[in-house]
Amino acid sequence: MTLSTLDIKQTSRSKQPLKTAIIFLAVSVFCIVFNKIYAVFGHGVSSDSMTFMFLFPLLCGALPFLLIWLSGPRPDTVAFYRFSYNIFNSGIALLTVGSLLNGIFEIAGTSSVYLIVFTVCGWTFLSAGIIVYMVNLFRRHQTAG
Repeated sequence: MTLSTLDIKQTSRSKQPLKTAIIFLAVSVFCIVFNKIYAVFGHGVSSDSMTFMFLFPLLCGALPFLLIWLSGPRPDTVAFYRFSYNIFNSGIALLTVGSLLNGIFEIAGTSSVYLIVFTVCGWTFLSAGIIVYMVNLFRRHQTAG
């Protein structure tokens, strides 16, 4: 019986999605800490947008990458993985920053028409990243099976 390094590589789990999930967990913690510090210096005034901005990196970032790490294929076996990864992460960043800016503007008592751009672009990038990943994952299964 001969073991091939190709077989070992195919069965081993990639650490990249786990690292990404850990980074998103750290970003979520940073968002919580930032909100608490901002509330202290803002004389106790807070905003729902700023309070819940940690949910974007937690639910849209850490959770999906943790699921990919646990059950998904190795990222290097999915075509255009890096492209979908970058687009998806850009969407999370846009949503998080948009939520932060919306919270700052709410606390300041003003608003901006450009905040909708963060929301629309964020959800568009997030959706595009998911679609590209799923299409290429589906193609990978079709060619393998």
